Amino acid sequence: MLSALLAVSLSLAFAPPAASPPTEAGQIALWASDRDARMEWWREARFGMFVHWGLYSPAGGFWDGKRYEQHYAEWIQHWAAVPCGEYAKAMKPLFQPEPGFADAWAELARDAGMRYAVMTSKHHDGFTLFNSKEPYSLDNAVTGGTNISPPGRDVAREFAEAMRARGLRAGFYYSLLDWQHPDAYEMALPGYPKDGHARDHGRYKAYMRGHVNELLSNYGPLSTIWFDYSDESRQGAAWGAAQLMADMRARQPSILVNNRLFFGLENKNGDYGTPEKYVPPTGLPGMDWEVNHTLNESYGFSAHDANWKDTTAVVRLLCDIVSKGGNLLLNIGPDAKGRVPEAAQRTLRGVGAWMKVNGEAIYGTTASPFSRLSWGRATQKPGTLYLMVFDWHPDGQFRLPIRNEVKAVELLGSDAKCGVARDEGGAGTVLMLPKQPVDPACTVVRIRYEGALDPLPFAVYPSKGGELVLLPHDATLEGPSIKVEQVGVIGDVRHNIGYWLDAAATASWPIAIGAAQGGEFVVEAELGCADAAAGSRMRLEVDGGSGPIEFTVPATGGWQQYRTVELGRVKLAVGSHRVVLRALSKPGEAVVNVRSLRLVRAKG
Repeated sequence: MLSALLAVSLSLAFAPPAASPPTEAGQIALWASDRDARMEWWREARFGMFVHWGLYSPAGGFWDGKRYEQHYAEWIQHWAAVPCGEYAKAMKPLFQPEPGFADAWAELARDAGMRYAVMTSKHHDGFTLFNSKEPYSLDNAVTGGTNISPPGRDVAREFAEAMRARGLRAGFYYSLLDWQHPDAYEMALPGYPKDGHARDHGRYKAYMRGHVNELLSNYGPLSTIWFDYSDESRQGAAWGAAQLMADMRARQPSILVNNRLFFGLENKNGDYGTPEKYVPPTGLPGMDWEVNHTLNESYGFSAHDANWKDTTAVVRLLCDIVSKGGNLLLNIGPDAKGRVPEAAQRTLRGVGAWMKVNGEAIYGTTASPFSRLSWGRATQKPGTLYLMVFDWHPDGQFRLPIRNEVKAVELLGSDAKCGVARDEGGAGTVLMLPKQPVDPACTVVRIRYEGALDPLPFAVYPSKGGELVLLPHDATLEGPSIKVEQVGVIGDVRHNIGYWLDAAATASWPIAIGAAQGGEFVVEAELGCADAAAGSRMRLEVDGGSGPIEFTVPATGGWQQYRTVELGRVKLAVGSHRVVLRALSKPGEAVVNVRSLRLVRAKG
C-alpha cells in the first residue's frame, strides 16, 4: 500500500501542470505571428461572394401582408416584432432549398471571377443552416429546434463542398447575437416584449463554442469564420473570444478570423477589418481589410428591393477597394429555394466578363502608389502599374505622376497603339491613348516602367470637365485640434474637416494645372456650422493665383448640416499651386466644418 501511495505521490509531483486558459492578448499575438503566411491566398484573391440566407428569406421583406421598407430584410423578425415561436412556425415550412442550389451559386461565383465565398451559418434569429448536435439546436421549447436543413440534407455542407469543387475557398459567417436562445445577451433584440428572466451568459458562450467547433470539425478546411457582431459593452470576453480563437487555431491552423469578436469595424484584433457598405477614403493603412457590400440594399432576400447595382457600379467598386489595398466580399441574397435573383446574376456575369480581360489588375495586386487620380484608380505589381480609367478623356491624353522611364504602354483587351511623352510642365508623364475607351465601365492601361517606382508628390488635378475637388483626406491640417472627422459607421459614412477649435489652424491642398487648363474658377465650399457659432471670418488663398477670397461662415442649422456656398472666383495659371483655408476670427466654439472645396471652371 505504501509503495502504491508513493507511486501516486510521485506521479502527481511530476505531472505536467494543467494548461492555463487562453488569454485575449496571448491569442491576438499568436494569430499575428503567422498572419502573413495565412493571409497569402486572401491577398491574392481580392474578390469573394457573401451569402445571406436563412428563415428570413421566405419572408422577402414582408410580414403578414405588410411590406417593410427598412433595408436589411434579414431583420424582418425585428422590423415586424414577431415572437420567435410564431416566426419559426410560419417560416420553417417555407424554407425549401432546391437540389443543386449550391452548385448554381458556385458556378455564378466562379463566372464572376470570385475566389472565395462566405455563407451565413447562423444569423441573428438563431437558426442554423448547419446540422448542429447542440441540445438546444436539436430541440427546444422556444422554436422546436434551430436546424433548418430539409430532412436528410445539410445545406451548409452542400455549400462548402460545391464551392471547393469549383476551386473556391469556403467559409462561414456566424452571428454572436441570438434572438431566440434564452441565455443570449439582450442586444439588438426584436421589438416584442421581453420576459425579463435572468440570463446565464456562461451557458450561452458554451453553446456558441459548441457551434463553432462543429463548423471547424465537420465541414472540411474553411477559409474563415466571419463573426458578427460586437458593441462597446459586449465584445471580447463577453463572447469568450480567447477560447474561440484558441479552438480555431487548434482545429484549423490555417483559418482566418475577422475582427468582429471585438468592437469597431476597423479594430486590429483579427486578421482583417470589416468596413460595411463603405470604402475608407485612404484604405486602412497597416492592416488587411475587406468591404462587405450588397448588390442591392438588403443582405437577405427582399422581393421589393430592386435597387440593383449594375456591372459598371460593381466593377468600379471593386477597382476602388483593391486600389486602396482591400478586398470586396459582395453579397447575394437568395430566395427561400436558394435561387439568386436574375438581376443579380446579370450583374455578376457582367463583372466576370470584365474580369476575364482585366483580372490581372485585380488578383495579387497591391494598393495604388498615388493618393488620388482624377480619372480613376491604380493598382500595382513589381515593375508594373495598372491604371483603371473611369473617366476617359476625349483627346486620349492622361497625366501619370511618375518620374520613371516608361518601357511599355498597353490597353488590356485591345492592341490599339499607345504612346508616351514627358510633360514639359513637370507633371510627370503624358500617356497618348486612343480617343475611345476599350470598356466604358473601366479600361485598364498596363504600364511597365524602369527601376524602382518614383511617384511625384501628391497634387489634385482637374477632372475631365476641368473641375478640382478638394477633399478632407487630401488636406494638410495644421493646428492643435483640427482633424478629419468621420460621421456614421455603415453605408452612409461621410468625412469632414472638423474640430477647428483654434482660429490659427489651417487646411491646405496642393493642386496642379496643366496646359490648356488654366483660367478663372468659381470656388464653392460645402460648409457646416451650428447656428450659435456662425460668423467666423475666413480667407481662401491660392499662391500663384489671383487675390484672396474672404467670407463669413453662415449658420447651417448644425455642425453636420451642410450648405454649398459660393465663395468667389480665382484665376489660376498653368503650374503647381497651394490652396490655403484659414480663419481670421472665431466668435463661437469652433470655426467651421468643411466637407469639400470645389473649383469649377467659370463659364463665359
